[in-house]
Amino acid sequence: MAVFNWKRTRSHGPSYLIDWLVVLMMAIAWFLIGNIPPFQRKFSIQDKTIMYPHAYHETVTSVHLGLICFLLPIVAITLVALLVRRSSWDWHVGILGLCTTMTLTLAVTHTLKVSVGRLRPDFLDRCQPREGTVDPAIGLLSIADVCTQTNESMLRDGSKSFPSGHSSETFAGLTYLALYFAGKLNLFDRQGRSIKGFIVLLPILGASLVAVSRLDDYRHHWQDITVGTLIGIFFAYFGYRQYYPSLTDCQCARPFPLREMSRRARREEAVSPQLEYGGQVLPLAHDPRERDAYSPDDTRFDTPLTDTSPPKHAQTSPV
Repeated sequence: MAVFNWKRTRSHGPSYLIDWLVVLMMAIAWFLIGNIPPFQRKFSIQDKTIMYPHAYHETVTSVHLGLICFLLPIVAITLVALLVRRSSWDWHVGILGLCTTMTLTLAVTHTLKVSVGRLRPDFLDRCQPREGTVDPAIGLLSIADVCTQTNESMLRDGSKSFPSGHSSETFAGLTYLALYFAGKLNLFDRQGRSIKGFIVLLPILGASLVAVSRLDDYRHHWQDITVGTLIGIFFAYFGYRQYYPSLTDCQCARPFPLREMSRRARREEAVSPQLEYGGQVLPLAHDPRERDAYSPDDTRFDTPLTDTSPPKHAQTSPV
């Protein structure tokens, strides 16, 4: 049975330092970009798509969003990796892939928000135009000319409709979790167990409900939610495939090998012969004691390399 190997995970941690630095830089970029004033798009007082009422109480608040799209996947990955798989290495790369997914999603989403500056469906209610304001005969009205709203933060947020951050972030975190479950369950094992599909699709259902709530609260147009959903799904798949094989791979439940051992194995295979054993090709120079470098729950080297069975071509001589 595989056991925890925190020491080995820590010893190979420096090779993934760049990954964590990228995550940190993306998080800083997300914070800085989010504070940039959005593009001030002009509008019409008669535009019915921005006349919806402003709901002061959201169905899914920012705190709820963080719990759903980030904390929930962390808890689920921790339980599966450490209690079920009993693999500290799987836990490390699982969390790293999730952080990569979320920070890239947030950075791209907020960049688009401030660049496009699309008005939310409840923008006019936020703006509170001066009484009697009408559209000019030629051209459109600008925000600064007609709005009486004194809450600058509320007014600025009213120009960040595209794309939906709730949709992109929720689909990023929960789609990543769905892919993680699919890998651990070996979803496409050609055995057709429907329970696996229900488990994998449950996070997707949760993300869909969060996205729909943004329509109910009049926070986004349907186009905002559609694009946000696609962004989240794309980066979830991107982040997952950085550290895990395809779901059609027979080893999809295990993360990719540690980088040091991957390079070392390639060097060994280039200079040493190989041995076919148990249907697998292994380098002769490989040390079975270092199996955890491939994956802490890798059992390929549990069986001794000494094969005592007679060769297949050997024949029993007649007595």
